[in-house]
Amino acid sequence: MDPFEQRLPPFNAQYTARWKEKIEDPQTKLQLAKLLAKTSIFTDTIEAFRLAIVDAILPVQYNPAQIVYDNDEEGDWIAIVLSGRLERRRSTVDKSIQISVGEVGPGGIVGDLGLFGINPCRSFKVLSSISSVLLILTKSQFERAVKNYGGPVSLSLFTDGERMRDLMLDVESFVELRCFRNMDRDFILALRQTAEPRLYYPNQVLMKEGAEGKEMYILRAGEVKIEKKRVLVGKVGAGVTLGEMAVLGSDKRRNATVTCTSLCFVRVVQSDDFHLLLKQFPNTKRQTDHAYVTRLVSMEMQSAGEDLKKLDRFYGSATPRTDADMVELCGATLNLEGKKKRLEMAKGEAQRNIILPRIASPRGLSPRGFQRGTPQLAEIPFSTM
Repeated sequence: MDPFEQRLPPFNAQYTARWKEKIEDPQTKLQLAKLLAKTSIFTDTIEAFRLAIVDAILPVQYNPAQIVYDNDEEGDWIAIVLSGRLERRRSTVDKSIQISVGEVGPGGIVGDLGLFGINPCRSFKVLSSISSVLLILTKSQFERAVKNYGGPVSLSLFTDGERMRDLMLDVESFVELRCFRNMDRDFILALRQTAEPRLYYPNQVLMKEGAEGKEMYILRAGEVKIEKKRVLVGKVGAGVTLGEMAVLGSDKRRNATVTCTSLCFVRVVQSDDFHLLLKQFPNTKRQTDHAYVTRLVSMEMQSAGEDLKKLDRFYGSATPRTDADMVELCGATLNLEGKKKRLEMAKGEAQRNIILPRIASPRGLSPRGFQRGTPQLAEIPFSTM
């Protein structure tokens, strides 16, 4: 017997029998397979594969505050929430308190790191917040379904999961990430020990613009896209940190939306844990403070530039525009040279048309008035005044 199967949840024989009887009905079975398609792990998988999963899963009921599994407990099965709600908890670096790291509702899953063989030990504690029903699927059952009915998506998840298992064990590749350049090695190792490993699935949102957050993410494998105000900024891959501004600064609002475009293996660092570690490594704290200020100034300059562009578009530019600027604003069809020639021709024509009349010389005037024969004031044309 698989040693992990000895750590399976306590199944109720009567409840299990009723469940198996229900899914013998083809309509009920098909409906459940459609519900599985809405979960992150089974999205876009073929129907035959999901039907095989329905045959394999078994339900377990949990009471409020009942523990599903504990931190560091070994296990290779996942739990899919059919009804109810679960809470995930972790201890802080100093083990003084346990903090909540999120809830999982219907359609959510826990335990996928064990299912893919990435980490045999649970990285957080899970307990049922209210009365819940969970569907349990073991690693061996999942692999059997992939082998017999797996399509491109399920096969990709399986192979990517195996590759990420090696990353989980590789300490040096974590220490040498470019985001940790010039940092104290002991700090990086302590950070790795603290960081919680997680899997995120294609189209799953890592963080949302404007929302508050207290976590930063170290992307170990996979790819994500970054959007600001629903406009794509770019895509980044493994080796980057995401969400660090909310952890380092006082403003916890996310300044971008980050969405996974593939299966992603992420190390998650809680804000409280990060600052507790910085107190132990003052040199690293100075580095991160400097990096934060540099990044903040860069973001402020970028924001100021965007605001200036908006004002220029609304009011017009306060500074002269070059020919290149005018073409960019008005389009490539803007014929600046032709306009310049027409303006020069019009200017020359106007100069030729304006001929001022000759003004009478004042030498003919005397202190007592005009000499005889000199034009009187009333006789001088208005245009010469």
